[in-house]
Amino acid sequence: MKRAKDSWWHRILAVLAVLVVGVTLSGCGAATTTKHANDQIRVVATLGFYGEAAKAILGDRGQVTTVINSPSIDAESYEPDIKTAKLVAKADVVVENGLGYDSWMDRVVAANKAGDTKKLVIGDLMNEQTGDNPHLWTDPTTMTKVTRQLVTQFSKLEPQHAADFKRRGAAYERQLAVLPQMAQRLSKGSRHQQVAVSEPVFDLALKAMGYRVSDRHFAQSIEEDSDPTPADITQLQDQIKHRRIAFFVENTQNTSKNVTAMVNLAKQYHIPVVKVTETMPVHQTYRTWMLKQYQQVQRIQAKEGQS
Repeated sequence: MKRAKDSWWHRILAVLAVLVVGVTLSGCGAATTTKHANDQIRVVATLGFYGEAAKAILGDRGQVTTVINSPSIDAESYEPDIKTAKLVAKADVVVENGLGYDSWMDRVVAANKAGDTKKLVIGDLMNEQTGDNPHLWTDPTTMTKVTRQLVTQFSKLEPQHAADFKRRGAAYERQLAVLPQMAQRLSKGSRHQQVAVSEPVFDLALKAMGYRVSDRHFAQSIEEDSDPTPADITQLQDQIKHRRIAFFVENTQNTSKNVTAMVNLAKQYHIPVVKVTETMPVHQTYRTWMLKQYQQVQRIQAKEGQS
């Protein structure tokens, strides 16, 4: 396996070397050294929602490519190909999540040693450390901060279009504003209740809504594709049977016999199940995707208020 990976990286490095030479030669005698001279700002984003923000800000001044562009692709186990290496070599800005979620992008950028690509790592932007929850996009404030940082970076690359970037960024922020507003309203009705989750993919949103996660060890085991301990299983079963949780959050993209059993048990004891996904569904915007998940919690609170 190691030989195969070494060979793969040699091919990546060879491609990047050729591309760097090509860019250097084509830039000889040019009036500017920026990659996007007489062209558009090129952005490569690891995840769809970060690419969406970049597109919204750039308008016709940019070309944005998203690497993980299908819900069926696992960002954490993805192995970049030659096509990705070529895109990164030509990129002005690379946007990645960080916190180990898409660390393969670090390797591709590092391999392009002669490049001047600017890298925006969302984990750094949010002042998080490796080992913290990497699902940063579920925090209702993250994408606003990402948008503002991208406006700043794009404005440095093309100061003559800074006013347009700022205007488009502000318009995109207005679309996002509903998320922290809704999270704040939900926090008033959460009463700091406990909830259980199949995986920690929605935990940051739940925290913003005022809920407390009761089964972190169980959820971490599921995320790591390992079996929860008998004690974890018994504890969660007890929480469900005695209705100590307000609802159960199921990541529908990663099912297992243990999760299925908990979902069925929750339904048996009339515990609501909130269905979420780790990746953005096709043909949905970030705002629409998040709203549909938030609205499930909103409906649960509404029923609680009626009972």
